Amino acid sequence: MSGNFSRKTFPISEIIKGWCSMSDTIVFMSAYETTKYSKSKLLFEHKPELKTLLKKYHLTYILMNDKLISTKGALKLCSEYDYINQSTSFSFMHLDKGQDIDDFKEIVERTGFCIKLLHAQSVLLDSVYFKIDYLICMESFLVHINSHLFQIDPIVFSLNRALIVSLVAINEWQFFGEDPATQSENRISEIIYDNISGFFSEMTGKKFVPQEYSFVHNTLVLSNEINDVADYLCKLISIRELPSPPENISTTENYRYYPQDGVSVITDFNPDDIDVPLYNGILLEAIKLYVYLSQIINVEITSDMNKVIRNDLYLENLFFAPHVPIETHNLLHYIYKTKSFQHHKEATKLKISYMTAENESKKSRNSVLLNILLYIVSLIGAIGTLDTLECKLNIPFKYSFFIVIIVFLILGVIWGITEWRQNKRF
Repeated sequence: MSGNFSRKTFPISEIIKGWCSMSDTIVFMSAYETTKYSKSKLLFEHKPELKTLLKKYHLTYILMNDKLISTKGALKLCSEYDYINQSTSFSFMHLDKGQDIDDFKEIVERTGFCIKLLHAQSVLLDSVYFKIDYLICMESFLVHINSHLFQIDPIVFSLNRALIVSLVAINEWQFFGEDPATQSENRISEIIYDNISGFFSEMTGKKFVPQEYSFVHNTLVLSNEINDVADYLCKLISIRELPSPPENISTTENYRYYPQDGVSVITDFNPDDIDVPLYNGILLEAIKLYVYLSQIINVEITSDMNKVIRNDLYLENLFFAPHVPIETHNLLHYIYKTKSFQHHKEATKLKISYMTAENESKKSRNSVLLNILLYIVSLIGAIGTLDTLECKLNIPFKYSFFIVIIVFLILGVIWGITEWRQNKRF
């Protein structure tokens, strides 16, 4: 799954009806996963150089496993986790001896979000069940929303191969230094998804071009000015009553974290040390979005019952098997109890039952066709023996032929009625 978040710097009051304070930190997140690709029929498609693709899609760098790849070259990320102090030290070293690490100074300075997110991963996630596949630093771009111009600073990371972004529709957008602006009715999240998808499609020589995707949206608010969490959340998303009572799942004294469907808030944190609650919150929200997105995809699958069952078993195992810190465990336990999760869970069960019945129906139809074929073969075989009866027993061919036809006709009618009663839907 991949995750991608976009942190806005424009007046939130215009977007969320004024319920957020200007001192609040708002992170809009939207998880995406491609569900259908069109496959190229060309055996040999030209693949542009990675450096060219990074420039074309305005990507500063991509950090995959322990390799940081940029237009300037590649670096290796070295990390060491201190289990006692729960801290991680990170450093970069060049892979090409002909290059100087100082040449990457500007790029390394922009890896702050990667370092903080990877540290949060080491503290909160079980690598058996959750894996950050890659992190991408995408260049900032401008968006035109009505008559206003805003700067977007997107950050992209992949969690178990799924993707996440903002919920505001825009009029047009452009990267810095580009002219003219691109007309668009897409949301900011869709622009980022399309850009990253195009990058990876060209990396494969356009052998796989994304056609359809599933998505789910979410908003994370960090604020110390919330007196009544339930009232705040209701006003934030314009509902009268929350689907689940607000519950603080944080086990530390650093902050209080209240997740909900579609929106979560973090309160009582030190504003001078916001990185811990911010990046922990982003990663925990990414887990929540990954679970809901997986359920949505499961419900949308129409042809592969085995895939639905595998995905459903994986999700069920996810809530009871992983060895994760108590805070992540509390989040998973909370998600499992939510109405939306249980609703999708029941929908998946119903779908599996329906697909099982459909498979049984197909087997029944195949069985009927096979029996009809055997019936015809048996009839032809019986008719073929009539010459032998005439030669050996002097039974006239026409009499034995009529007898065989009548017997098979009666047996066929009885068999047909029995099958029809057992499978009336056919």
